[in-house]
Amino acid sequence: MERKFVLQVAKVVGNPSDGFWSQVHTFFPEDQEKKEKRGDLLAVLVLAGVPEGIEAVAAGREVLARLHEEYYGNLEGTAFERLTSAVSKITSENQDIEIIAAVLFEKVLYLAIYGEGKVCLKRGDRFSQILKGDGDLQTASGVLEENDLVVIGSKKFFNVVGDGVLKASLEGGSAEEAVEALAPVILGHNDMAAAAAILALAQKNEPLEIQQVFSGETEKTEETIISPSSAAGMPEEEKVSLRKKIKDFLLERKISRRRSAFGSKKTEDLSERPIFVKKTALEKKKKVYFLAALFLLFLLGISIVFGSKKRIESQKKAQASQILSQAEEKLNQGKILSSQDSNESRVLGIQAQNLVSEAMSVSKDNEEAVFLKEQVEKFLESLGDEHYLNEPSVFMDLNLIKDGASGVAFALLNENLVILDQGQSQIYFLDAEKKSHRVLDFDEKANLITASGGKAFVFGDKGVFEIEEESAKLVIESDSGWGEIAAISSFNGNVYLLDKNTTIWRYLYSEGEFGAKKSWFIGNPPDLSKTVSMAIDSSIWVLEEKSIAKFNLGKEEAFSLQKMPEEFKAAAKIFTSEETENLYVLDKEAGKLFVIDKKGNFKSLYVSEKFKEASDIVAIEPEKRLFILAGSKIYEAALK
Repeated sequence: MERKFVLQVAKVVGNPSDGFWSQVHTFFPEDQEKKEKRGDLLAVLVLAGVPEGIEAVAAGREVLARLHEEYYGNLEGTAFERLTSAVSKITSENQDIEIIAAVLFEKVLYLAIYGEGKVCLKRGDRFSQILKGDGDLQTASGVLEENDLVVIGSKKFFNVVGDGVLKASLEGGSAEEAVEALAPVILGHNDMAAAAAILALAQKNEPLEIQQVFSGETEKTEETIISPSSAAGMPEEEKVSLRKKIKDFLLERKISRRRSAFGSKKTEDLSERPIFVKKTALEKKKKVYFLAALFLLFLLGISIVFGSKKRIESQKKAQASQILSQAEEKLNQGKILSSQDSNESRVLGIQAQNLVSEAMSVSKDNEEAVFLKEQVEKFLESLGDEHYLNEPSVFMDLNLIKDGASGVAFALLNENLVILDQGQSQIYFLDAEKKSHRVLDFDEKANLITASGGKAFVFGDKGVFEIEEESAKLVIESDSGWGEIAAISSFNGNVYLLDKNTTIWRYLYSEGEFGAKKSWFIGNPPDLSKTVSMAIDSSIWVLEEKSIAKFNLGKEEAFSLQKMPEEFKAAAKIFTSEETENLYVLDKEAGKLFVIDKKGNFKSLYVSEKFKEASDIVAIEPEKRLFILAGSKIYEAALK
């Protein structure tokens, strides 16, 4: 189905106050099937009997989410039937509610109203009311024409604005200009919490544009905003009142724009003017007037500063609101897909989470963002595969072993965590059950450690050392043929060094000693210049910041990541072993740990700020334990 019209949308919403909360909702599906079967959804919502603050936001968002879910969640039947059913269900669940919903489907506009809101239409020079609520559910439909301007508003909005003002604001034929003219009428009054409206202009083959407009930047006069022809039917008192409101609003804008220029002009140098000193009452009055003028200038400067701050805050709030609207749409899409495709649902949830974070960075302490953040986190947790480790427990503080201790890497050797402390030139053996420990002095520069088959190895400036509880023995001497060694692993008693400049060097262990180095690859090795970590079970797994490669018998095997909720930002460490069924990838920048099975399928995700501080990880799957090394502390978390 080819979309016949697109909508240019502008919105105006009154400031919330105790007892009422209003909001507008627009959704333009990206999913092709939803576009073809359901079209675009616009809705104005007013809740009564709600407290001010985050509880009102929560209640309103819940109603809008239910409307979205009911309308787009079932693609059977016609759009008109689903809209009617959706509004009917929403209003049966919420009594103190006013909702005006519209759907643009091809060239047809479907309408449903519960409460006493209205929908009006400007077509050419004609302006008419096309549907008015009477307290019960009312529905209607009609065919739009190009450049039709539809006004969907609450009862309070139409009561405050009035037909004359509304007609005048629509003269320009633009949704944004109309809202620019209406904004001072709505936002300039108290008790406007129940006033909300969407203005939608139907256009052919134009890109979709959604804006939240409160005031414009173009110069206007009260004559251009309310023309004599458009206000012909208005009572004279209403005309006078309207002109005064608009004139005051425009004057305020003009003053704001010229304040900068005023402040930049040089004041006249009074020292160059002749001064006549007479001790008379008149001179004293002049002095008082002069001081008063200075005081007024000071107040003007203060007002400019505060006015500028207020405008910036208002702009940030509007920008955050637009981002949150996108986040809410992603969240609603994710909820609809959760029963069909959990991975795609999770992707949408994480996209919503990122958008909320962006909105919070734009407008701090935004109640709507705080509420939506909680909703997204609850949704992601409900999927069962994402786990938030808000405060993993401290398994061991290495300062209890030695003051100033800090680990750079660790490995699991039998029941012990073997921790390399580069700064203190020591190695700690920490019992993973009893937490007892032993210390081995290791006066060598080293930063990599591995363990398997009952042996631990450390890579340093002099080469590779085999580590025992009471001694460290150099078993592979430093080689001039080495380039940049990024990782060390061991398997079946052999030692493997990942050289970013050349290859993976293998040292075979035989008859109590290690042989000469040999490239592990058959033929030319792959490009390893971007690798950051390596792990070995029966295969060799090589990690780059954005990807994982799998190698077997000296050759690369086909391997790709499947159903990932997001790509790695900057993967830093990979862990696996013969005893584990999964790969564990630490993404420090994202503060996340990805669990992936060895076929490449995403399994779960752990999120914690501690991952941003971590340098190494160890997973013990049979015991469902995860250890995280972060400087002087080792954290422990339970694997799900």
